[in-house]
Amino acid sequence: MIRIAYRCDLPSEREALPQLREFFARLRTVRRDLGRRPYLNRLQRIRCRENLRLLEELEREFHRIDYPEDFFELHRQLRRYLYLDSEGLAYVLGQERVERRSLFLL
Repeated sequence: MIRIAYRCDLPSEREALPQLREFFARLRTVRRDLGRRPYLNRLQRIRCRENLRLLEELEREFHRIDYPEDFFELHRQLRRYLYLDSEGLAYVLGQERVERRSLFLL
C-alpha cells in the first residue's frame, strides 16, 4: 500500500531536520534491501538504483548546508517522498524518474 501525504504548511526547523535525516536513512535501507526483496522487477530495480544515486548526491549536499532556509527548501523539494515507508519509497522510485536537484549554483 502506498501512503502519500502532503502538508500545506512548512514544518518548523525542529521538525524539518529530523524528517530529512530519517528520509536519508530510509534511502540507505532501500538500497540495502533492493536486491533482497522481490517486489520490484529488473527494470524497476535499475530505475530505482538510478534514482537512489541522484538522491544520494542530494544527501551529500544536505550535509554541507549552512543556512536554515536551505533545509526548508530541501524539505519542500522532497515532500513527495518524505512520508513514504521504505517499501513504498522503493516502489515509487522504481516507477518514476527523480529530477536532478541541487541547492548549490552550478
